[in-house]
Amino acid sequence: MQKSHIVILIAGLLVAVGMVMSYYGASLVTRDVTYSEATLNGTAPIQVTKELDPLISDTAVFVVQSEGFADASMVVKLFDPSNQIISTKRIEQKNTEGEFAIPAKGIYRLELENEKQTEVRAIIGLTHMPDKMIISLNYLGQMFILSGFVGVVVSGIFALKSRKKAQLR
Repeated sequence: MQKSHIVILIAGLLVAVGMVMSYYGASLVTRDVTYSEATLNGTAPIQVTKELDPLISDTAVFVVQSEGFADASMVVKLFDPSNQIISTKRIEQKNTEGEFAIPAKGIYRLELENEKQTEVRAIIGLTHMPDKMIISLNYLGQMFILSGFVGVVVSGIFALKSRKKAQLR
């Protein structure tokens, strides 16, 4: 068997294993996310609630993704179980994330409002911060995929070199 065939076989295996690891890692990261999707037009905010427990993770994260945020004036507010505002953040880009500490177990509420009358499509989510091992599983899968594609390029170089050698003989 030629070197290029061995390298392409290994590269294919790396890509396949990387895809499985990346998919599995991403599904573990997003399995616990509570989200809401709506069109904001300045009349009513969208909100999502989730019970968060510091025993599961002492940190939580909220995510806001919006289309057409430049035409709007959006503000996201995070409320603790006693209905006090923990955090307020103005949305200035398409994807916005924020981490916060979970001081006590309870139902936390994330609210996104548009201060203008323009319509904006938005998704908001709230969850515990995923474990670092789960996040690294996703990154490791992506590195396997990248390594596999590098292997494909290397096997192409091997194939071209062997073809050149065969033509010179």
